[in-house]
Amino acid sequence: MNKIYISQETDPYYNVALEHQLLLEANDDTLLFLWQNSSSVIFGRNQNLFAEVDTQYLKENNISPVRRFSGGGAVFQDLGNLNFTFITKEKNIENDKYLKVIIKALNSLNINCEFSGRNDILTNGKKFSGHAYYTSDDNYLYHGTIMVDVNLDMLTKVLKPSFLKLNSKAIDSVRSRVVNLSQINNKITTQKIEKALINSFIEIFEKSEPLKFVNKDNYYAPLFKEINKDNWIYGESPEFSITIEKKFSFGNVALSTNIENGRIKKIKIQTDSLIVADFKACEEELKRMLFQEENIFNYVEKYMKVNYLTK
Repeated sequence: MNKIYISQETDPYYNVALEHQLLLEANDDTLLFLWQNSSSVIFGRNQNLFAEVDTQYLKENNISPVRRFSGGGAVFQDLGNLNFTFITKEKNIENDKYLKVIIKALNSLNINCEFSGRNDILTNGKKFSGHAYYTSDDNYLYHGTIMVDVNLDMLTKVLKPSFLKLNSKAIDSVRSRVVNLSQINNKITTQKIEKALINSFIEIFEKSEPLKFVNKDNYYAPLFKEINKDNWIYGESPEFSITIEKKFSFGNVALSTNIENGRIKKIKIQTDSLIVADFKACEEELKRMLFQEENIFNYVEKYMKVNYLTK
């Protein structure tokens, strides 16, 4: 019998891991999973985080970077967004039916919308919902977002690379003009959208088990802790080269690096400081370090203090 699961958690790492676990447990029935994340950037399996977001802004605003298991570009989410996921066996794919559930739910709230050729749903020509799919063995997942009252200012600022020069082999995210449904109708909330989706799913798929509310206590997601680790978030990035700069008390420091599998393969350190410093030893020590801008600059600053600034 078809099922509807609703996550009671807003931890994006748990929800992404749970979605993946539900995919692995797929059967011939159709499962609708509804969930919301606290402020986060969810980016694709083959994406380079540094090419997708302003990592400094991300840290300053406590936005969680979450690498998902499926492909596609980066999306910003907060509690003004509602995620939906349909899960079944690959042989039972019914994309048109999934889309019908979404459209019917939105129409019930007097939202006129249309599905575009880019896997988006638009209203008045503006995007408020992006869709994607993913397969694992013979299991199938169709998921997407619905923007109800997302912080658009934060979305715009975080989905913008902060580095001076970057040459990446990753797939770039496509930026689209977006709109919140609350801008169309200020009475619309994520709770109303959730209820409309549940009613639409039951009407279209007919038989369904009672709603199941899932959380960290009653549903275990084995990969929850793994996708929260730096090696998964940063270490899965494709090969890229990048130049970054930072100002210190002793002068500006520029780092030209080549990154492979998220780790420094080659690095060149330059500075306009009046202090004549030899960085060869530091460059060797930094090789194979996981590429994280703040950690690398801290390492260079410590190297300068130990070898030159305290003498």
